[in-house]
Order: sequence, then structure tokens, then C-alpha cells
Amino acid sequence: MTIVKLFFLIFACISFKAFCLTDNSITTSTLSKTVVVTSGEWPPYTSKNLKDGGVFTKITTKAFELMGYSVDIHYHPWQRSYFVTAKGQADASLSWAPTEERKKDFVFSDPVTFSTKVFFHLKAFNFDWTSLGDINDLRIIATKKYTYGDKFDAAAKQKKLKIIFSNSDEQKFRMLLAGRADLVPMEKLVGFYLLKNKFSEAQASRITFNGKPLQNTPICVAFSKKINSKRLNKLLQDFNEGLAKIKESGQYDKILEQLN
Repeated sequence: MTIVKLFFLIFACISFKAFCLTDNSITTSTLSKTVVVTSGEWPPYTSKNLKDGGVFTKITTKAFELMGYSVDIHYHPWQRSYFVTAKGQADASLSWAPTEERKKDFVFSDPVTFSTKVFFHLKAFNFDWTSLGDINDLRIIATKKYTYGDKFDAAAKQKKLKIIFSNSDEQKFRMLLAGRADLVPMEKLVGFYLLKNKFSEAQASRITFNGKPLQNTPICVAFSKKINSKRLNKLLQDFNEGLAKIKESGQYDKILEQLN
């Protein structure tokens, strides 16, 4: 065998070995049984300060664990949770409503829970509404990357509404109490939780809500489109299967009873 042929043979073997190692590392990543998940603070649904992370987190974790996965949760402000996951730096993110804009970045699971958003306001403020035209001149505190329904989101994007943005639901209530806003659109049970656990009785007694729903929507796990496509499809399929099994077993209803 000539030196040239020997050189090419050695080079081919090294290249094949490198390819195999690379392929194995991709496979390992694709089949990893640890699901990296982001979340923000949204008690009683999800919070690093609640037992089991809150009801949404508990349901999500149990659904994954039932299918043989472990869950690694990283808490960030909501906007950062969105972008970290959208870039593929995490597999999924907790508790998002599926919207057309978000579907550009994510594939959504079957609904984990359902959410109703309403307008909270001070009792001293005589408020009622039938359409978004009734709130054009009112000061509204909202959260970036949240959705409040297609019509509200479109009006906000077109600057037809006076929106002040905040990254914290608790902060929004404090701004409301300080007279810095007229309305706070918020998930109803989240609002109840915050008023009970984060404010004095005197403060909470000053806030009420309008019963007309601003939005009723499913809340899902959002899986990043940037992760390996085989992993994405597998995680989505397994999570939905695990969620269905939890519902069939009765565990789901028992977890949701914690909201009452």
C-alpha cells in the first residue's frame, strides 16, 4: 500500500469515527429524559415559592414524570422566559395561551387548564364596560408578552389603548392602589390569590373586579420550534399522553381542587 493510499485510509477512518461521535451526541440530546422548562411567576398556577411550583407546574411535572421524564424548571421574568425558550435554549415554557403570533415560535400542548381574565379596579371607581371602545381613555396596566384576547391585543398594538407595561402582577395591583392606573386586566384566580396573600385586608378591600370576561382561553405548555424536530414531536406526544392519563386517573381534578 502506498503512503498516499494509507494516508487517505487513516483520514477516512478518523472522519467516520468523528461522524459517529457527532451523530451519537445528537441522538443523546434528542432522547434526553430531562426536560428543560422556563416559567415566570403566576401564582397560584406557577411559582418557585409555592408547594410543587403551583397547580399548573404540578400537573405538567406529573404528566412528564408519568412518561419517564424529569423536569428542570428555570424561573425568569415572563418576557425573558418567552425569548429564552423561543431561541431553543429550553425545551418548553409553562402556562401560555396559544395565539397566532406565539405559534410562530412554539407548538402548543393540549390545554392544561383554562383561564378567565377580567378587569380589576378600585371600588371607588365606578366602572362598567360592554366593548373595548368604553376603555379607550382609561389607563390600563398590562404585562408584555401576555395576551388579553385578539381584540385587546390588536387595539394595544395599534396604540388605541393607553397601556402601561409591568412585569409583575403584584406590582400592577400596587400601581392601581397608588392611583397610577384605572384598570388591571388579570387572570381572575391569580388576582384573588394576590389580594389574599400579598396585600393587607385594608388594601385588598379597596379592589374589586368587573364580572364581564375580557378573555376565556386554554393555557398550555409551549414547546420551542428551535429544538431538534424529533425531540419536539416526541416531547409533545409524550406530554399530551401523560396529561390524558392524569385526567383519567383522577389526579388532575385533585390537583385543581387546590385552587378552591
